[in-house]
Amino acid sequence: MSKVIDIEDRLKLEQKKKAKVERAKKLEAVRKTIQCTRCLARCAKCNVQFDTQEMYQRFKGPYRFCASCQEEYEEFVRLQGTGQESPHYWHNKQWFRVWQAWLDYQQAMKDYGESAEFLELVREVEWER
Repeated sequence: MSKVIDIEDRLKLEQKKKAKVERAKKLEAVRKTIQCTRCLARCAKCNVQFDTQEMYQRFKGPYRFCASCQEEYEEFVRLQGTGQESPHYWHNKQWFRVWQAWLDYQQAMKDYGESAEFLELVREVEWER
């Protein structure tokens, strides 16, 4: 009889384990959205890591790019605004589509990060600490 396990204690323990796993998933979702997508140590487009000096420099535009991506972004914006053709043969329709899709993705991530549901998730994770 001494080997009988109290079922209520066992159920409470299992619920605590499930809650812990669920909280870890929520924390990871928040971390990836906030920390990883807006990392100041990496180029927003190509993800190359900045040197320490570059990391603290001011940058033009809404995104933090490496020199190469900054140049490409400025060229994309210029060409999109003027309707001119690029002097570079690789700036074709697909190149424009890649940049537009990337910008759309950035906007979608921003919209998600500002959504009521995501903000509720952030509050929930903060309150559980």
